[in-house]
Amino acid sequence: MASGLLKGAVLLLVSVLSWLCVYMKGRYTVDVRSLPQHPRSHQPPYPGGTADNLLWFLQVSDIHISRFYDPQRVTDFKQFCTENVEVFKPPMVLVTGDLTDAKTIDRGGSMQYEVEWRTYYGVLKETNVMERTLWMDIRGNHDAFDIPALHSNRNFFRQYSSMGQTGKISYHHAHKTPFGTYSFVALDACLNPGPRRPFNFFGYLNESSLASLQSLADETVHSNMTIWMGHHPTATILSPNPGIKHVIRNGIAYLCGHLHDLGGLFPVMYSMQDGGTLELELSDWMNNRRYRLLAADHDMLSFVDVKLGEWPVVLVTNPKHAMFATPSHEPLGRIRHSTHIRVLAFSPDPIEKVIVWLDGVRFCEASHVEGPLYTCPWNPADYGTGLHTIAVDVSDSKGRTRRQEHPFSVDGSRTNISFVQTVILQTDWLVLMKVVFLLVFTAGVLSLPVLRYSSPALPPGAYPRQFVHKWLSRLSLLTKVDQLYYPLFCFGVYIPFGPWFYGELIQGHYGVLFMHGTYIAGGYVPGLWSHAYAALQIALFHVPLTIYLAMLLDNHLWHLSHKNDQASNNHAKPRYKLYRQLIGLLRLHGFGAFFLIWQLYSSYWVLVAYGTMSFLICPLRTWSLLLAAWLIYKVRTLPKERVAHLIR
Repeated sequence: MASGLLKGAVLLLVSVLSWLCVYMKGRYTVDVRSLPQHPRSHQPPYPGGTADNLLWFLQVSDIHISRFYDPQRVTDFKQFCTENVEVFKPPMVLVTGDLTDAKTIDRGGSMQYEVEWRTYYGVLKETNVMERTLWMDIRGNHDAFDIPALHSNRNFFRQYSSMGQTGKISYHHAHKTPFGTYSFVALDACLNPGPRRPFNFFGYLNESSLASLQSLADETVHSNMTIWMGHHPTATILSPNPGIKHVIRNGIAYLCGHLHDLGGLFPVMYSMQDGGTLELELSDWMNNRRYRLLAADHDMLSFVDVKLGEWPVVLVTNPKHAMFATPSHEPLGRIRHSTHIRVLAFSPDPIEKVIVWLDGVRFCEASHVEGPLYTCPWNPADYGTGLHTIAVDVSDSKGRTRRQEHPFSVDGSRTNISFVQTVILQTDWLVLMKVVFLLVFTAGVLSLPVLRYSSPALPPGAYPRQFVHKWLSRLSLLTKVDQLYYPLFCFGVYIPFGPWFYGELIQGHYGVLFMHGTYIAGGYVPGLWSHAYAALQIALFHVPLTIYLAMLLDNHLWHLSHKNDQASNNHAKPRYKLYRQLIGLLRLHGFGAFFLIWQLYSSYWVLVAYGTMSFLICPLRTWSLLLAAWLIYKVRTLPKERVAHLIR
């Protein structure tokens, strides 16, 4: 029967994966042509040779000012606030969270350090950046570590930030110009109360918070363009129906950070939501010193991600990048009616040349109009069908050069955003983690009673030769021993239902953590990261412990049934005997030592993150080690009469 169950499980897995491939192809591909067209798509003004209908601004994210690590971050941040802001002269700078690091020197614990906040705010004051531009900063999850409430005196964002002193965490700024109003809406999804790490990675919006954001969205309906900004990507925000994506659907883009570059795997991460809203994650300042230049040119959005110290900075605003064209949020028809190619070029030193190439052929040398704007005449009808390529070479008086290149189209043709990036930013990771937990829980815990009641126990000498069947028989044998089966199964069932640990989850506030959420500081924080944490606990401890106990039981039963054979083997040469014993011990106990050390290491980080009490009152980590030691002892000391029915 176990063999039939295995074949059924494999068939089910293949079916699910096939369905998933079909689903993902439809789920993560936005049919842009099916989106409604912008109402002013073919109405003037059209991009021409004058510096009108043009607005640019900057974004920086994940600064992570730390009292312990990398003081160069602060030095470079000062450079950004002085040199870069002076060169770009943006009307606003969007700072999308994690202003400070808030991690202890060992990186395992977390708390708010006032000195980090004073350093951040000191840079803003020292460089006078808040007098030269509107500095729009918001909190990130690191800025909410170890904060019992928004009004707490440890919420230093209220005191040491530009926008925190207004008393608002989410807010709307309407930037008025002679050619229209541009709305910038900041979205704070940080947990409140904010526990220490690691259970403070995802964002959460309750019904009240979502309603407040909807009110802010309603204020933007008459704006030329709406830009949303937040720290968490929408895929990492839990919110009630209709959901955060529904609320921000009026925006042309949602600018965020938080994921950095995923350990160097994805220097850029972009996606498009179902309604056409772009979601643009910016790599971090902390390690990569990245920032973003964005421009709204005749209500069409363009952007480029830049590394600090790279000059000149070049951004082609017309024709815009075909990959990021969103017809429902911007008047793309204006490209067809435009009369000039438009390029923004910035440098601390004078720009000397701006050369434009179309489809690999030198097209023109652009003329300086005003400020950073360079233009040259063109006829869009010459490039009226399909995708084409524009490249711009810019050089300054110090001999520095920069090339910016991208595909464009006049007829609406476009290239697709990377599928992998879209999956990262558009997958509902909270739902996915629940599904993963359910699968791991089923395989690692609920399979035990299936093995116990569905297959007969075979003695060690009667195992099938096939690897999988052999191990199924070993595990089935383990489940027949009551002293081992019931503790294993009950502990596995305890994980999704019982408390994991109790302790000082926020400084001065004690709480208890369950998989479904945390009760702390008179409030409740829903379980967000905890399903992944539970899945890892089962996959990296509970399942290995089960396998190890099956190995030990198999070995113990073999020795009980082959005592006479062991006596005859005692006549072997001492050196050869010792060698065999060492190899046998390594094969038997090496695996067990590895996962037990891992669990001990995990328990240590509970101590580092939440203190001694959490370490001592921690069924999930610390007590599980005691359970493992007791079960190992029980296996090694099982008397023959208790297992006689398993030995033939």
